[in-house]
Amino acid sequence: MKCPACGSERLVHDHCTGEVKCENCGLVVETIVDTGQEWRAYDEEQRLARARAEPVKPAGRLVTLLGPPPPSGAGRRYEFARLAALHASVVEEARSVEAGAREISRLTAALQLPHGVREEAQRLFRLAQKNGLLRGSTVAAVAAACVLLACREFGLPSPLARLLQYTSADVRKVRRSYMELRTLLGGRVVVKADSPLKYVPMIASKLGLGMEVQKMAADIIRTAEEGRLLLGKPPRSCAAAALYIATVIHGRRPSRHEIAQAAGITETTLRKRVKDLLRKLDFEAHV
Repeated sequence: MKCPACGSERLVHDHCTGEVKCENCGLVVETIVDTGQEWRAYDEEQRLARARAEPVKPAGRLVTLLGPPPPSGAGRRYEFARLAALHASVVEEARSVEAGAREISRLTAALQLPHGVREEAQRLFRLAQKNGLLRGSTVAAVAAACVLLACREFGLPSPLARLLQYTSADVRKVRRSYMELRTLLGGRVVVKADSPLKYVPMIASKLGLGMEVQKMAADIIRTAEEGRLLLGKPPRSCAAAALYIATVIHGRRPSRHEIAQAAGITETTLRKRVKDLLRKLDFEAHV
């Protein structure tokens, strides 16, 4: 297969976006559509979910209400009170799951995340509620943490900065719920490492940068990753620094403030990351 625009055979399969792109000019040559079904299941919960067209949805507001206890002996009244308390806890659990599902649907719609991320986040919320992670936290914080973890599972860039714009939860509670959820799941969830390459198109689109600048920024990031120069560095700041260097080389020279604002970082962080890359890579640019 060749690129119809430039004739290059260097095509890249991006499984996160489901596209086949030309590495030379950036043209989307083909869109991959997986029409098959995923039948693998690693535990009982996944087996039940795979057996249906969609995961089990909460029952909504169809609940059973228990009236006053019938006039009877003390033993019957005690048993009735015990059943009423148990029923109230079950109803409260169902309401929490329903509220979490609504909050996750709202957040994923606002962030324009894939349908699979929403389903996985709702599954994680039910798991968190079942293990008591809502104690000491809020539904909004746990729902936001589940969306973050689902994005990491699917290899999508972390949407924490944008997520905080749409949620009323405190950022400290969101991070604490995220860490508690990671601790609970342990090795059962495979979290893909965030790569700066995933942030390059997002930042470049906000600045209106062309494909030649994005391609050079991607080459800078790949060279830095091969030299293990980006270990422990936030991927968003690395992508912004690579784009800044690429724009300077191409003679565009946007301001640090514009790139930092588009990437959601500070100018100081951008300046430090640019100096790190220039000092460790084998080229020079007047920045």
